[in-house]
Amino acid sequence: MKIRELMVHWHLLMHTKAWTTEDALWQALAERGLHADDSAQALADWAGGASLQAAWADEQWRHQAQTLYRQVPLLTRLDPAYPARLRESNQPPLVLFTRGAVSLLDRLSLGVVGARQATRYTRQALSELGRGLPAPVIVSGLAAGADTFAHEYALSRGWPTIAVIANGLDQVYPAHNRALQARIAASGLVLSEYPPGVLPAPFRFVARNRIIAGLVHGILVTEAAHKSGSLITANYALQNGREVFALPNRVGEPLGVGTNELIQAGGQTGAK
Repeated sequence: MKIRELMVHWHLLMHTKAWTTEDALWQALAERGLHADDSAQALADWAGGASLQAAWADEQWRHQAQTLYRQVPLLTRLDPAYPARLRESNQPPLVLFTRGAVSLLDRLSLGVVGARQATRYTRQALSELGRGLPAPVIVSGLAAGADTFAHEYALSRGWPTIAVIANGLDQVYPAHNRALQARIAASGLVLSEYPPGVLPAPFRFVARNRIIAGLVHGILVTEAAHKSGSLITANYALQNGREVFALPNRVGEPLGVGTNELIQAGGQTGAK
């Protein structure tokens, strides 16, 4: 077995654990200067490997892990195609599962996030702002509301779009976005750190946000309430040194509180 396959097996075993547990293997690889094609035997003396050895003792689990490795398109942090911006960001996933055009990860990209209850204001703003943009890759999370609007707008313009989802690639959430997810996979890219079969959960949406913020060159927040998940994404983006833009909204508008606060805190206005 090579290091690359070992990384995938470790990710399958540890993706439900804390980040430090998931990252433990990466630290061991870095300390030893190992590469994807090196033999996994180079880690035979690694104390942290006991958990993986126990999993391998289960023949059914090991067979399932090996089958997934051979059959499901994926990227590891040691692969050249793994996006450089994400690799250098806060808590990059050890493994990414992909469906679609991985080459889009190297393109100029803009993340678009906002409220699940986003209004027509988001649609109108995307239409207005999009007229002056040089056809970037639009990155969002395929959630209801602003995410859906962003992906649909990109597709309507013939722009590439990437959906970073909070569940396995064989799952769809929300269910009414099944056709949209299929369209993105066919003409763009659907991406997840979660293996097939994993269902969405609240904490996975928060974790997903760091990937969006790590992938993109900049983030646009369209509509957001106070303390919304979109502001978490904006904060991740700021930590990663990305540009953050926000749409101003009317004073007193509930879904404008978050974006107006972001502008007051130093974010750029999307109205420029």
